[in-house]
Amino acid sequence: MPRPQPAELWAELNPRQQIYLAVIFHADQNAETNQKGGAFDWGHGPPASEWRWQTFSIKAPTDIVGRTTIQYALAAEGEHDQGAGSSLAALRRRGLIEVMEDIVHTLLGGVPRVRVKLTTLGRATARAGLGHTAPKSPPRGMLSEWLWSNLVRMYQAGPAGMPATSPRGTPYEERAPSGKAMLFLERYQGRSGGRLIESKRVRCGEPFESHLGHTVHPSEERLYLTESGRAHYEQHVRCYAELWPDVDAPIPDELPADAHSSLDDHKVRKPRGLLARPSYLLLVAIVRNDIADRIWIRKEWTAYWRNWGTPPPGDLGELPAGITHNQVPSITRGSTAVTKLLEYRGGPLIAETEVHRWLFPPIGGDRSRFPDGLRILHVTDAGRSHYATNLVSYRAAYDDVEAPDAPQEWNTVGE
Repeated sequence: MPRPQPAELWAELNPRQQIYLAVIFHADQNAETNQKGGAFDWGHGPPASEWRWQTFSIKAPTDIVGRTTIQYALAAEGEHDQGAGSSLAALRRRGLIEVMEDIVHTLLGGVPRVRVKLTTLGRATARAGLGHTAPKSPPRGMLSEWLWSNLVRMYQAGPAGMPATSPRGTPYEERAPSGKAMLFLERYQGRSGGRLIESKRVRCGEPFESHLGHTVHPSEERLYLTESGRAHYEQHVRCYAELWPDVDAPIPDELPADAHSSLDDHKVRKPRGLLARPSYLLLVAIVRNDIADRIWIRKEWTAYWRNWGTPPPGDLGELPAGITHNQVPSITRGSTAVTKLLEYRGGPLIAETEVHRWLFPPIGGDRSRFPDGLRILHVTDAGRSHYATNLVSYRAAYDDVEAPDAPQEWNTVGE
């Protein structure tokens, strides 16, 4: 029996259930907007599996704990708390939401809290019923519509750049990027590995003599498109024309030979036998440290031992280069990436080496400050050979990942 389509599922709901699903959908979308708008550090925020959970109700008197956002929205639609359980149960039976109950601490102590989360099917059903379309998501390594519009203005400004601040009334096409846009564009690290714009203080106007007799050279801060910014623009301008057609971005008469012709150039399928993205990101991080012969505990702990007035153990300097296992979450959210590399079917691409506790520096005589079971993940010969052999294919599949060149000798590993 074919699975019902989202529009059909919406039609099966009664008016009350449709209101509940719509209200939960709007809460979900507001949470998503807040997550995207608050990502100033370009780091890993909480996963969607956490922030998509929305508080539906708190089982305590509302005059003490108040109403939740969802309850206020339901009340505005003429729906109140009576019968909420049956409506949620109906949505859950159809696979449109998940429901959980936990304990939250209030003035009354710990009280039960009901939380809800839309499923992918529930989100599609709400969109079908409300007439919404799914927002566009740019391919990895590309800019949002807002950031792209800022980069376009910088490109149009040309080599002279533009003032870092724009007076009130400045036409939009001549307006400098906002502080938030500057932050993102200056910290962006694409395939070329460089920022897209930069700021410089330059002299402007004629020098004059101050009332103290000093010669003053007037200056102002200006913004300029970097070489990386120009390369990104020209490489992807035709992709952005498809992705964000409302942004008027001029297409240069001459483009680089490797410039993309359309968004289809981003749809590179991962060849069989290559690692999925999380495992590849982890392998790149380990390989980068292997090439640099770097492991942080060698340097840090050696300094601790010497500061303590004791020569570091000889085995500390013999530890293999790589990363420690507690660094993995900062590289990839995937919980299986380490296992995939350890159990790669062609042979382990990485190995684990346990760091014995007697190597831990005796800070204050207390070694308990360091984690138990600390392990180093380091690349094997099979991993070096795999990386060198498939690097071209990996760069084509994950062109936004900065992967170091493989040393020449890695091409002969295992021969």
